[in-house]
Amino acid sequence: MGKKAIVKRGVPFWGKMGVGIICALFAVSFAGDSTAQLKAAGASSIASLEAKAKELAEENEKRQQQIAGLGADISNNKDAMDLISNQIDGVINEIDTYSSLISAKQADIDQKLIEISKVELTISEKEKTIEEKKTEIAALQAENKQNLEKFGKLARYMYMNNSGSNIPVLNGSDDWYDYFVYSDVAKNITGQNYDFMKALQASIERQEQMITDLNEEINTLENEKKELEAQRVQYEEEAENLANEKANLQVYANQKRNYLDGLAAENEYLKNKISGLEEDIAEANREREQLNYQIEELIRQQQAAAKDDEDYVDYSGDDLMWPLDRNLHYITTYFGYDAWRGGMHRGIDVGNAGIAGANIYAAQSGTVISVINYCTHNVGKNWSCGCCGGYGNYIIVDHGGGLSTVYAHCQAIYVYEGQHVNKGDTIAAVGTTGWSTGFHLHFETRENGVAVNPFNYVSY
Repeated sequence: MGKKAIVKRGVPFWGKMGVGIICALFAVSFAGDSTAQLKAAGASSIASLEAKAKELAEENEKRQQQIAGLGADISNNKDAMDLISNQIDGVINEIDTYSSLISAKQADIDQKLIEISKVELTISEKEKTIEEKKTEIAALQAENKQNLEKFGKLARYMYMNNSGSNIPVLNGSDDWYDYFVYSDVAKNITGQNYDFMKALQASIERQEQMITDLNEEINTLENEKKELEAQRVQYEEEAENLANEKANLQVYANQKRNYLDGLAAENEYLKNKISGLEEDIAEANREREQLNYQIEELIRQQQAAAKDDEDYVDYSGDDLMWPLDRNLHYITTYFGYDAWRGGMHRGIDVGNAGIAGANIYAAQSGTVISVINYCTHNVGKNWSCGCCGGYGNYIIVDHGGGLSTVYAHCQAIYVYEGQHVNKGDTIAAVGTTGWSTGFHLHFETRENGVAVNPFNYVSY
């Protein structure tokens, strides 16, 4: 790693102006050691600004957690939407199946109606035939009756008069047909007339048998018609049930579509909410940057005030010493933008297993310009305890030439403000105070108050 030397560099003009103005104010307002007062005021202001910056960081963390939660909600909604879309597709396929079943059932019903119509037509035709046969039988019976009556008259006459004369027959006849019939009967009463009457009777019996047969066929057809009607009713009930199932599925599908639309609308709402939170984070980060600029200015003022001390040592330009034992060098977070924090990480975090309580060494000789040492919450946590702006207990050492180092989250601090320390002196112990998830050292290097990558000065 390369180093960036700042050798005996003077304080910038605006830094000198700031020091001059502040010193003048303190000279008017207070008696005594103005440099010491300036240090105290500067340290207090730095802590206050860092507390505000860390408060903003906490708010951003909460927003990030909200965003993560909302993102999870969106993801869950998307999963639910995919599932519901698949359900809707399945229901639509089921509805289509029911539509096909209903169409097939309606075809069965139509076929049964056709068959019923054919049976009814056949019944109608047979009933018509029966009526025709009945008419024929009635005519034959009437004719037979007339013949019997005429035969009776002839037989009586012949019996009474013992005569074969045809005149009485003619006299008793209504027309020539009767005359010939009765003449024929009179000629052969025991032969032809008997055969004729027998033929008439046989004809009547045939007609009656035909009617009986037709009635039996009609009964069979009526039974068949009843069965067809029963099947038709059954098919209609089945079709109605299918239609009800289809309607229920359609309602279910519509409910799912409405739910799907609701999830889509909720996702849009969540996305808009995330956008708002991201804008809040961006605004908070901008405010944090402004606070950091103020912190930088106060560090510069502290450095300028420290320069007036008789023990002031200007930075020699040597590489900084690794602030821990050499075996402790596992970097958990590097310098630069940190998505987890939603902003800039201004140092490096070193967090080996077993690092708790390890010695922290001064990376270079210099003067301690800030000590914050009142946080007692030395436990890992995913939130800030509110102490010291989230840094927990920390130290700032000015090395001269505008270079300073910061050591944060200490569980114990062994130095005091204004103390001169040498390179390699033990100044604190690793802890997890402030906003810290576990034991580690947060180490920063700052040039004129501006955080820079520590690896510009130190290697491991």
